[in-house]
Amino acid sequence: MSAAQDREFGATAIAAPACAPVMPLPIIAMASFRRLMAREGHSVDLARMCVDRQYAFDCLACAHTSAEEGLRRAALALFATYDRNAALGAAH
Repeated sequence: MSAAQDREFGATAIAAPACAPVMPLPIIAMASFRRLMAREGHSVDLARMCVDRQYAFDCLACAHTSAEEGLRRAALALFATYDRNAALGAAH
């Protein structure tokens, strides 16, 4: 944006927020996990998995007991993400 446009639209410089010490949750992997869980008859709320650590671990533990190897692998991969974030002091 040019200086003239900044003045015209009243744009002001906004400092970027400091980065949070958390790795983003892999939404594609989470969507795949939800689909695999649905095949097993379990409903998964992805939004809740992002904010409720206990709920996420309950879902992952349930998946880990599945006979479906792909679901167990998906659960382990997501658990590693949550574990990595816990080491960084993240909320979820």
